[in-house]
This record gives sequence, structure tokens and C-alpha cells, in this order.
Amino acid sequence: MDLSKLTYSKGDSKRIPAEVPFHELTTESKEDRGTSVVVKKVPPAYRKEEGVLSTSLVFVMSGGEKREKDFLRELIRQRELHSLRVSFMSEKGQGLQPYQIQSRWNEIKSAGFFKIDGQVYNLDTTDKVFLLSDVDEFYDQLVKIFKDSTDDEQGQWIVSNPCFEIWLYYCYLDELEKDLGCLKTEPVATRNKKMKALGNTLISGGLNPCLAFENMLNGIEHSIAYYAEDDNGIPVLYATQMHEMAQYLVDVMNRNANEYSEYVKRKEEWRNFMKKQSIKK
Repeated sequence: MDLSKLTYSKGDSKRIPAEVPFHELTTESKEDRGTSVVVKKVPPAYRKEEGVLSTSLVFVMSGGEKREKDFLRELIRQRELHSLRVSFMSEKGQGLQPYQIQSRWNEIKSAGFFKIDGQVYNLDTTDKVFLLSDVDEFYDQLVKIFKDSTDDEQGQWIVSNPCFEIWLYYCYLDELEKDLGCLKTEPVATRNKKMKALGNTLISGGLNPCLAFENMLNGIEHSIAYYAEDDNGIPVLYATQMHEMAQYLVDVMNRNANEYSEYVKRKEEWRNFMKKQSIKK
């Protein structure tokens, strides 16, 4: 992908302190809102040192426009993580159905480029592309797409059943029968809505996609443990292929100065530090 208009490119691996706006989200987590706080002392691990990182770019086409994008927020905004950047495409207000994702992906492959928010990206054969979809009520669409599609090494489908929230669940918890057993008897048409409602009862604040990003290693472990497919290659209920995408993201970041692991460590130490500051007050 042509990153010539971006601060970080494949041809220029020097980290540049200036932050260039990319995909700004319309919503922010609670920890990003509120008044600014000036902290005189911070834990050493939280102080960022300048260095050299190569930058990879991943293209994500998603059926969901919000939760998936929030999960990838750190890679979209490039505030702390610079070895991997995500360009994200969905349809505002409605998302994309599997047929629509497949159609747009075919058009992009044919054209050799895509455009997001006025930014044009040339598609290289080595670039990684993920196509995200819920099973939800789109089972028949996915079966037909998988049956008719030829081998596509570049565009990898990532399907979650019933929806993306099952991946968020795995990032936090893994007691399926206890927490989500009721989904078995829930009509397919309402499983997505039910899953989202359950998340709000299982964890304070719900299945926060922004914070789930820090828990990807838990999500990968739990997702793999419960993964299974039916005869059509579609993930069964409670199964998601998100562990494949997450593992790719973690591996790419950790190949560059162990960036993901260090990021998680900084976040944990920062929260512990702020808790101690709060207790002192």
C-alpha cells in the first residue's frame, strides 16, 4: 500500500514524533474523556523512548462499523503504537453485509487501489487484508461466498458467530455455559442483540472493545480453545476466527522492538500508578 502521504511508510522506518491524523473515531472510551490531568511523576516504563521501527499497514473491511473500529483504535490513531497501522473500511450507519464486502474487495483487487477519507492507497501483493463479518443472519451469504470463491491468499475472511462481541468476550472471560448458555435457545435473528446485552451484565462497563485490545493474548487463547467449524466451514456458535487476525497483529508488533508486549506493560503500570495516586488523595 502506498504510504507516501503518511508519516510512517515502508520505505522510511524512522519514527517521527509528530502525530498525523488518520481515522478519527466519533466515540471515545471513558478514560479518554474529561479534563486534562498533569502528572509530575510517571513510572519509567511509561516514558516513551525514540527509536527505529518499520511500519506495516493492514487493510480491514468490516461488516460492523463501530465495535470493530474501536477495538483497532490504537492502531488507527497511532498514538503509541507505530510498527503497525490499520486502515479501516465500513459503511457509516449500516455496516456491510458479506456480499457487499466481497463485491468491494473484488473491485479493489481489480483496480489495484482503494480510497478512504480521500486518501488513496495502492494495493501491493504483499499487503494483508482482513474481511470481517458476523454470522448473524448472514449464514447463507457466507456459505455461498466460501463455496464460490477461489483461493485468495491476500484477503482473509474473519467470521464470528454470532457476532464480533464473542471475540470481545474471550478477551475478558471464558466460562461459556455459565455466561452465554442462553444463546443456544435464542432465535438467530436476535442473538446479536442478546449477546451485546449479556456483555453489559458480565463486566462492569460492558465488553469494552478499546480495553479488549490490551487483552488480545487472553482472547487468542480462549478463542482457539473453543473454535470449531460446521461442514460448510462456518464457525459454529461461540466460535470466532478473530484469534487468527489478533495473532497476526501481535506477531507483527512484537517483531518490532516487542512493541505490543511493551505497550501492555506500560498500560498496566500506568493504571497501577494512577490507582496509587488516587489512594494518596
